[in-house]
Amino acid sequence: MTARRMAPRPQGDGQRTAQGRESTPLFDRDRVQGDLLERITSVHDLRRTEVAVVTGDAGLGKSALLDWAVTTAEAMGFTTLQATGYELDQLRVYGLVKRLFQDLYDLDDDGRMLRLGKWYGLLAPIMGMSDKERKEAPDPNHVMDALDAVMDGYLAARRPMLLVVDDAQWSDPPSLRWLANLATQHRPVPVLILVAYRPKECDESLDPALRALDRVASRSPSNLVALSPESTDHVVRRHLSDRHVDPEFTRHCHEASSGRPQLLRELLRYVVEKDIPPTAEALIEHGDRMKEHALTAYADTTFQPRFAKLGTHARKLSRAVAILNSHASIDLAAQLVDIGLDEAMVARTELIEADVLKGTVHQADFTHPLVRGAVYHHCIRPHERSDLHDKAARLLEKNFSAQTAASHLLNVPGRGDEWAVKVLCKAARECLTSGVADAGIPYLDRAREEPPPTELQAQVYYDLGRAHFVNNPIASVAPLRIALYDCEAEPDMRTNIILELARSHSFSGHIDRAVELLDKEVERTPPGPLKLQLYANLFRWAAFWENDHTFSKRSHNIQRLTARLRPKNSRDRTAFSLFALMAWYSVLCGRRLETTTQFARDALGAEVNGRRPGLSWVEEGWGFEIPMVLTLTFVYCDLFDEADDLLTRGVAELKENGRKSAHLSYGHAFKAMLEHRRGNLALAREQARTGMEMAMELGEGTPSKWYASGVLIQTLIAQGEFDEAERVAKDIGFDRLDDFPNARIFPVPGIVFAELRIAQGRHDEVIPLLRTLGRKVQHLGMDNPAWCPWGVLLAQALNAPGPHQDREEAKDVARAAVSRADSFYAPVASGHAKRVAGEIDDSPQAQQWLWDAAVALEGVGAKFEYAKALFAYGDRLRKDGHKQDAIGEFIRARDVAKECGADPLRDRAADMVEALREVTAMPALDDCDPLDEIYGSSAPLYTDECSPYGIPCPRDEPQHEQETETFETWPFGGDPSPRPDQLN
Repeated sequence: MTARRMAPRPQGDGQRTAQGRESTPLFDRDRVQGDLLERITSVHDLRRTEVAVVTGDAGLGKSALLDWAVTTAEAMGFTTLQATGYELDQLRVYGLVKRLFQDLYDLDDDGRMLRLGKWYGLLAPIMGMSDKERKEAPDPNHVMDALDAVMDGYLAARRPMLLVVDDAQWSDPPSLRWLANLATQHRPVPVLILVAYRPKECDESLDPALRALDRVASRSPSNLVALSPESTDHVVRRHLSDRHVDPEFTRHCHEASSGRPQLLRELLRYVVEKDIPPTAEALIEHGDRMKEHALTAYADTTFQPRFAKLGTHARKLSRAVAILNSHASIDLAAQLVDIGLDEAMVARTELIEADVLKGTVHQADFTHPLVRGAVYHHCIRPHERSDLHDKAARLLEKNFSAQTAASHLLNVPGRGDEWAVKVLCKAARECLTSGVADAGIPYLDRAREEPPPTELQAQVYYDLGRAHFVNNPIASVAPLRIALYDCEAEPDMRTNIILELARSHSFSGHIDRAVELLDKEVERTPPGPLKLQLYANLFRWAAFWENDHTFSKRSHNIQRLTARLRPKNSRDRTAFSLFALMAWYSVLCGRRLETTTQFARDALGAEVNGRRPGLSWVEEGWGFEIPMVLTLTFVYCDLFDEADDLLTRGVAELKENGRKSAHLSYGHAFKAMLEHRRGNLALAREQARTGMEMAMELGEGTPSKWYASGVLIQTLIAQGEFDEAERVAKDIGFDRLDDFPNARIFPVPGIVFAELRIAQGRHDEVIPLLRTLGRKVQHLGMDNPAWCPWGVLLAQALNAPGPHQDREEAKDVARAAVSRADSFYAPVASGHAKRVAGEIDDSPQAQQWLWDAAVALEGVGAKFEYAKALFAYGDRLRKDGHKQDAIGEFIRARDVAKECGADPLRDRAADMVEALREVTAMPALDDCDPLDEIYGSSAPLYTDECSPYGIPCPRDEPQHEQETETFETWPFGGDPSPRPDQLN
């Protein structure tokens, strides 16, 4: 399909003042005209945005006032973008926007790409310039950002600008929402946004946008009222200027028309047609009939006789124009009613003379929506109307969007037409592609009424489920279950239905149902690509199931499956997804780090020139959950650069493709998690706050709020802001852990809550919680301190003074945590566990653990954890009498903590330095290297007794043998620091 065919110029746009008829002059509009002129001048002279709203009932002259504003602005050098809302077009997503930006359709593909720039990939499918369909709806807010950018392009090239929307009560909601958003930004750009609508005829879906426009334009005296008797007198005398007009006659015209310009105009047309003298005497005979005509001018009994006087072709053409609505060109209207173009042009002239159509050159539009309504409702028989709509759908589908055709099919009764079902389903998918998936629900409800043939039933219910999913995952379950259990579906379609239903269950808080569904489907599916795809999605959702009691078996299954896929020969997304999931399962259960990181890197594709292609976050049919867990894998394996690269590319990809704010809120939460792990606390706090605010804007049930708020609480603890951390915890619900969803959340909510209570000195409150959490992860076979350090925290809580204190159990728990961390071999987890074990233990092993912790963390990039390890090691040296050595460690801890933004730890380390200096009479340190001052630059104290990183070895303590076979290839470049027993 060519771009021209897919993106024809929209019809019914940019209409100027009507041609070929005498316009009713503006009376009683001085105040409104003055206000509009003031705003036009302000935009022109001050180069700023202004908004004006004109309201009033039908026939009060809103369109005439807008025409005057257009003429006035263009005379001052303005460029105009103009569009009108149409009654039958309210369901067409961004239909009004397409008519505003109609000149884009005159460009070729290269020209459109140049005009839309980086937004082309997002906007081209929405604007009908590309046939690409999305399985995921873009974020409506991101679409509005893209449309703002398009508007900026107009302003840069053609400023100042007048943007006019007439009959906004018939606008589609997304278009009006964008217009209101544009109006409320108060940007310093020269544009006047002028909107007219009928307040009494607005759908409630438009209320928020219209209220926003009204607020911005609050100083505009916009509500039009009826003409005064004096103004009516001027209009009548002007219209009948070749006759003598009695005052009584003009007063009667005002009374009969209620001062409404459109009714007055129709009444005067009737007077001329019936040759009624404009005198007082004529009112005796014709006065009652004039009043009756004005009251019923567009009613059945009055309009039909007038319509019947038109020629055959004129009647046909006017019916076609009424049916085609905003797409009514003379050519299309003639095709619709099977008349030649020459006959149509003659009929057009007749209709202009009869004051039915405007005198525009190529377009066909009625002189007023009231006329169009009269033709549509009173002059087309019901069965003929449905036949014309059906024919119009087929005519328009060839050159316009499926939504354009489907909007006509909504007015056609079901006929069991396969073509109609396909068009309606395609229209629904266009709505999803445009980011307004629920706008497709009426099309799919209509498709169900057709009814669809057997082979299309599953497709209809599948599309209906997807349309519901975006805003209501629970509502999507029912149609998807019908598609699965009550309809016949080919294998590919059945797999799509299964995957969509599993996603709906997962997002509805029933991951267990999703896993059960996929488990059963895997069993019944024969070997092949579909089975692998089902496997990948099964492991994908099971990875987030908090109570998966078959986790150990599932972990073993994915290990066997990925072993057969041979990473070096795999090239498809399914295999890469399985490798990513294998790596994540390895993190959960604590498999060896080397194996875990190898699978994680294999998931990114083959390395070329030192770089891997990566895993797309927006690939159709896959979602972003698998790249998300791959990012977590790198974070918990302490491969921070790889996590950052994957996350940065992923967030950019989400933004470029207009994905929902919920996705981006996860991106900010993960960035916060990464920076917290790195020790960049200020940045972690900023990212966590942003992610949490984005999640809260999307609703209380948005899962990403747990991720972002958990990291925020951890960061606040590190910065010593316990009161703020407590407030966030209560606001989000960390003190009500039983209310959390049945899904795995990171950081683990129970861990976050325990860290907060321990930091507050309320250790006894978390001991039962941590014991329960420990039993749970051990039972599930996923006890890895890298992501769930329950043992480390439990040891701290048990060691704290108080009635609950049990130091021996604390030591045992800490030793067990060290063993588990060493078996995984991630430096941060290992260093964390050994630090806490060394702080608790008072045996000779304690100093060794603290030294190990500092060595493990140095050079990894986890600055905050490293600072804590340095402080703990320094404190142990102090307690063991090595005060000068301790000063060096405290200085390092102070400086690293300062770099992190961990002020409490920095202050504690600084206090320790000052206290030890007093004891050891050490001089103050100025501009020289503090270690040189302490140890002497020419003869370091630890020449042969320190690690390559400068961390001194424990002294005068027996060294315990270590099982070196537990260590594997170091993943961070170079070798780990030699242990004390390996030093000279």
